[in-house]
Amino acid sequence: MGLLDGKVAIVTGGGSGIGQAVAVAFAEHGAKVMLCGRRPEAGAETVEMIRKIGGTGQFFKADVSKAAEVEALGAATVAAYGKLDVAFNNAGIFDGFGLLADLTEEAYDNSFDSNVRSMFLCLKYQIRQMLAQGGGGSIINNASAQSHLALGYSAHYTACKHAILGYTRAAAVDYARQNIRVNAISPGVTLTPMMAGFDPDAPENATLMARIPAGRVATPDELVGTVVFMASDMSPYLHGASIAVDGAWTAH
Repeated sequence: MGLLDGKVAIVTGGGSGIGQAVAVAFAEHGAKVMLCGRRPEAGAETVEMIRKIGGTGQFFKADVSKAAEVEALGAATVAAYGKLDVAFNNAGIFDGFGLLADLTEEAYDNSFDSNVRSMFLCLKYQIRQMLAQGGGGSIINNASAQSHLALGYSAHYTACKHAILGYTRAAAVDYARQNIRVNAISPGVTLTPMMAGFDPDAPENATLMARIPAGRVATPDELVGTVVFMASDMSPYLHGASIAVDGAWTAH
């Protein structure tokens, strides 16, 4: 018996990193998974991982910053599996470091389209589908420790992650009566492809690492248990929460 037996889940950005780890974990716990991304080869790798553990999964190519593609993703999920119970909205980017006055409007557009507009669109169409089914469901948004604090040299990313938490809370308030639970996970520094090249032992990262009481960074596999719990029926009264999985970074 899996915690997600009989459920159908969407995972955006499921081709690598946290999205890939969650997609595989959802399947391992019994969900049928539709994962999406912009890179079919990466998606195919995740689907193969799911199949190797005896799970069920498909890949759908989509850019979730585009409304038509988000709507098509939902339609493909329902066509394949009949419904939608769970979504993990994970797709996003980090568009580089810089002092705020040096950041560009192009980077702003890229950041907010990929991180915030995409979150709004995913919530919009996922909630519509859940309402059409009579209500009920769990949506988990991938926020960040930077939804709760600001780091230097990353104003666009910090603002985007604060906005994701705002959408999470607003959606939770709007749809709690329909039993659509909307929550967020707020990871700390996690070794994903987006963090390629990050060396926790490098002198230039000493200040950041000193802020993490656990004394180390996370791997994607260390986050999935929290997401599975939030997706499952074990958390029926969890609405509008942001669970920090960050080695106590934001606890002090």
